[in-house]
Amino acid sequence: MTVIELVELMTAFHGNVRRENTGDHEKFACKLGISKSTLYNMINELKVLGIDIRYSRTRQTYYYSEPDDVEIHLCIRQNK
Repeated sequence: MTVIELVELMTAFHGNVRRENTGDHEKFACKLGISKSTLYNMINELKVLGIDIRYSRTRQTYYYSEPDDVEIHLCIRQNK
């Protein structure tokens, strides 16, 4: 996976979780074009970084427990 593809994946992941529009793990992985195991790995890596991502069985969506506290940024800069 290229850096650009990873950025696009994280952007789509974050947008769907913020909107609480993911569906279950199978639908979410399909939306993102990744396997369920890759989705679980992404969620676990973000949890290790301290981001509290939860799943609601009632609403069938992943969500951030504190949505206003989560921002994902990427800065690519060439130093001269």
